Amino acid sequence: MTVVELLVALVLFGVCATAVAGVMRRFLSGYRATVQSIDRRQNLRIAAAFLPAELRALDAADGDIVAMSRTALTIRAPRVFGVLCRDQPAGTTGAATLVLSDALRYGVRDVDADSDTLLILATGGDDRWIPSAVSSVGIAPCADGRPGIRLGVTLPAPEGFPAGTPVQGFETITYRLYRSSEDGRWYIGQQEGGSLQPLLGPVTADGLALDYLDSTAAVTTNPTLVRLIDVRVRAPTAEPIRDASGRLGQVIDSLVTLVALRNNRRR
Repeated sequence: MTVVELLVALVLFGVCATAVAGVMRRFLSGYRATVQSIDRRQNLRIAAAFLPAELRALDAADGDIVAMSRTALTIRAPRVFGVLCRDQPAGTTGAATLVLSDALRYGVRDVDADSDTLLILATGGDDRWIPSAVSSVGIAPCADGRPGIRLGVTLPAPEGFPAGTPVQGFETITYRLYRSSEDGRWYIGQQEGGSLQPLLGPVTADGLALDYLDSTAAVTTNPTLVRLIDVRVRAPTAEPIRDASGRLGQVIDSLVTLVALRNNRRR
C-alpha cells in the first residue's frame, strides 16, 4: 500500500464517519425532541383531564371554594357518597356513631378520618346539610345485618337521621403553583394539610393562571359567587430542543379551558 492510497482511504473514512455522525446527531436530536414533546403534552393532558373534573364538582354557593387566588385554589372536594343503613336517634349532640351501607357507597375512595369532613342531609326536606367532623372509621353491621362502615362523628345539633339519609364526605385540598427547592423548576402541586406533592410539571413561572367569573361572566373575588373558572396552564419541555431551523430553546404549549361549576345557579 502506497502513501497515496493510505491518504485516499483515510479521506474516504473521514467522509463516511462525518456523514454517519451527522445522521446519528440528527436522529438523536429528533428522538430527544419527540420525547420532550410527549412529556410536555402528557402534562397538559393531565391538566385537561384532572383539573376540570375536580373543579366541575364544586358548589361555590354552598362554600366548596375555601380560598382562591390567581395561582392557588383551596376547595372542599367531594370524595365519597353513601346512605345511612341504621337510624340515628334525635337528641344526640357531640360524639355519635353513624353506619353507612357498604353496598350503597360510591366515590373515589373510602372515608378518611384524618382528612375528611361530612355533610349529612337534615330531615324535614328543607335541603339543609349538617356538617360533621370524622373522628374514626371502622366496620359495623347495618340494621339488616349487611356489611356497613362505622363512622365516629361529632354532631353540632340534636338532629335525628333515619336510615336512607344521604351522607357526603369531603376533603379540603389546595392546588397551587410552586417552585421546587430540589431542582428549581415550577410545578402545579396538590397540597393536603402540610403535604405538598407535584401533580404535573414542570411548568413555566406563570404556568398556572386562574380567573373566577360570576353568572354574568364578570371577574369576581367573592368565592360564593363563582360560577365559572378560567384555567390556563403553560408547560415547557423539560430540556431545550432544536426547532426546524436549528435554534435551541424550550418549546412551550398551553391549555386554556373554562370550567362551569356543578350548581351554576343565580343567587
